[in-house]
Amino acid sequence: MNVYHTLFIDFDGTIVEFAWPDIGKPLPGAFETMQDLKAAGYKLVLWTCREDEPKGNFLTQAIEFCRRNGIEFDGINETLPEDEPRPYGVLKRKPHCQCVIDDRNLGGFPGWNAVREELL
Repeated sequence: MNVYHTLFIDFDGTIVEFAWPDIGKPLPGAFETMQDLKAAGYKLVLWTCREDEPKGNFLTQAIEFCRRNGIEFDGINETLPEDEPRPYGVLKRKPHCQCVIDDRNLGGFPGWNAVREELL
């Protein structure tokens, strides 16, 4: 398996066009690439600022949107237990993964074709 076995993936501007608080259109290749990553053995964690709050179920809507498009995440906004480098009970301030896919990367989001080329 590739060295990057856990990927944190942002939602708005990365999986879908940025349209907060609505859900934008899927970015080209997003769901196909994530399905191929899962098939290749990667663990996918949805890493988003969306939350469920009194004004709306923004996180639940994003999770359900992805589910309807064929993606079931291995985790939501958290380090997976098998990736946790610190002992149980220690304050966990920084998420732990091998790669973050986000539109706020230095240089911006390169697109799903670049993700596919790098990771698959």
